[in-house]
Amino acid sequence: MRRWLLALATPALLALTVLQGTAHAEDPPAPNPGQSAPAQAPAQGTPPVAQTFGIQPSSADAPDTRGTFGYAATPGALVKDHVALWNYSDQPLTLRLYPADAFNTDSGGYDVLPDGRKSTRAGSWLRTAAESVTLAPRSRQIVPFTLAVPADATPGDHPAGIVAALRAESKDAQGNAITVDQRVGARVNIRVPGDLRAELRVEDAKAVYHPSANPLDSGRTTVSYTVRNVGNVRLGGKQAVRVTNLFGSIATGQTPPDLQELLPGNAVNYRFDVSGVYPTLWGTAGITVDPLPVGGDKDPKLISSVTKYGFAWIPWTALAILLVAGALGLRWYRRRRRPAAPAAAPGGAAPAAPAAVAVAALVALLAFGQLWSAPRASAAEAPGTLAFDYATGKDDDPIDLLSSAPCPDQASNYVAVRITGAGFPAEGYPLTGLVAASVYRPSSSGGFVLPLANTLRVVASQAGAGQLKGAYTITATCRHKVRPAALKEFTGTLTFTGPNAWTATEVAPAGAVHAPAPDPGVAAGPVAGAKGGSTTAAAATDGGVPLYTWISVAAGLLLLGWIAVPRLRRRARRTAEGAAE
Repeated sequence: MRRWLLALATPALLALTVLQGTAHAEDPPAPNPGQSAPAQAPAQGTPPVAQTFGIQPSSADAPDTRGTFGYAATPGALVKDHVALWNYSDQPLTLRLYPADAFNTDSGGYDVLPDGRKSTRAGSWLRTAAESVTLAPRSRQIVPFTLAVPADATPGDHPAGIVAALRAESKDAQGNAITVDQRVGARVNIRVPGDLRAELRVEDAKAVYHPSANPLDSGRTTVSYTVRNVGNVRLGGKQAVRVTNLFGSIATGQTPPDLQELLPGNAVNYRFDVSGVYPTLWGTAGITVDPLPVGGDKDPKLISSVTKYGFAWIPWTALAILLVAGALGLRWYRRRRRPAAPAAAPGGAAPAAPAAVAVAALVALLAFGQLWSAPRASAAEAPGTLAFDYATGKDDDPIDLLSSAPCPDQASNYVAVRITGAGFPAEGYPLTGLVAASVYRPSSSGGFVLPLANTLRVVASQAGAGQLKGAYTITATCRHKVRPAALKEFTGTLTFTGPNAWTATEVAPAGAVHAPAPDPGVAAGPVAGAKGGSTTAAAATDGGVPLYTWISVAAGLLLLGWIAVPRLRRRARRTAEGAAE
């Protein structure tokens, strides 16, 4: 029986090791319609003389300072504007000028439909006064265009682009004809007022563990997922990827790139490798996406997307060594007991079962691997500072803090925040729970941003502190999850100068805390207020259980049966023999 169990287990294990997650190939660079810089033909197939040209927003008289075209227009509106075309070369150029629908590539780039593809969305709302423009050397020409918003246009952002294209003919070294299309363009974003929804969603999350040949090495876990804009406004975003084992240890991979401008209905694929935590048979990959308004946009309430995905996380090398050692130990045990019947243990207890020993050895191996890969203890570093997002505020204002540096180990440390001062306990009152440091958004200044969940008025009410007055110190402590010793602390002080007003000692640099996604140009719609909107967490969703997880579970059950079934059969035979006597 053990032979057929082993025969089934072996291909199952091999299948698990060769199964991989979905590959995401990187897209080639796409034409960037958001830039007004000149375009130049690539080296291969280049005409004898370089031909360069550009495009940018313009008034009727001269090019202006807008980076892109942005409009807030109601259904049925008619807008007239201008675009400037430049010829930077020493030869005359004839450029094809056309509007087109915009979209995101799989890697997040901004692109438009090629010439000849019919636009069915915002690109069809635009009409240029000329479809072809001939430019003299070193000259520019301003072309009018109109935007006609349909009467049935839906609320939200509608992206498009106005493209200038040049088709050039050349020959390669073998004399073959080569056609090269060069394109540059200006982005167009049209915001139709109404029910605006800002939401990013994580889809198709997967995690695949790749074991190492070293039984004490953590190996690596490949986490792949798709971020989709399911709202109706364009959004930027911050991302974080974490992998957690059964002991609660957390590892983070390289910081995912920020979402620059994800258009409504579009999606971007990501894939990252995470290492640093020893596998414990089962793990959880957590993916957090915090949406941000594209620079200047005022969006409705922004909701974070949090997805948790469970996956098989089995140290196959360590298990293989353990199985070999167990088989050798079982063989030695059987040979040792063949000459005579086994003597009963004192008190009538039976000898320890090899299966029980194997289970105990597996638990010990996982615990040892966890301790081996756990962060080593380190002395506390010199205190840092906490800067406030604003110099002054009120007790009912939301507060974001900026640390002067990261935690000693931002990937594995945890952060707890407390406040001390009049009305609070001497040891301080907690402002946050114990949160993984990797969750907090890193800042361009080198530290990380700590948003407080409650206002000071709410905190004072919960703690029974009464009216806040005088100076209060807020302390953020970096520590391990289990050991409470501080590895590094950051402190900031605010002083209440009136019944409800406070002044901060340290103030964060402009843009370091509330940093919107990079602005590709002039935003559509009214400018956001100074303090912007709040971000709240959504309920976690489960990515499901993939096929290779079921295969690994089945393989584990087969291995367990290979160990346990012979033992149960022997026990049943001994029971029958005892009953016969």
